Amino acid sequence: MTLKKSELVAALAYHAESSKAEAERFLEAFGKTIHAEITKVVKIVVPEVGTFQLSRKEARKGRNPQTGEEIQIAARNNVTFKAAKSLQDKVNP
Repeated sequence: MTLKKSELVAALAYHAESSKAEAERFLEAFGKTIHAEITKVVKIVVPEVGTFQLSRKEARKGRNPQTGEEIQIAARNNVTFKAAKSLQDKVNP
C-alpha cells in the first residue's frame, strides 16, 4: 500500500489541526528545503523521523552484464535515509 500525496496532505492537516492548503504548503516547503540544503551540509536530522545524509560513491570498475565488457562507473554523490530509533521502534514493536 502506498500513501499518496493527497492522503499525506490530509493526514498532515489532521495531525497539525490545520487546513489541507496549509499542510500542502508545508509539505512542498519541506521538500524544497531538503533539496536546497542537502548540497550545503552533510546531514539533515528530522526529529522523530530520521536522518538524510549525503555520501560519496567513488569511481569504480564494473561490467556490462550483456557483453561482459569492463566499464568505468563515475564517482557520484548519494543521499541516504536512516530512520530514527523511535520510528524503528514504532514499526518493530
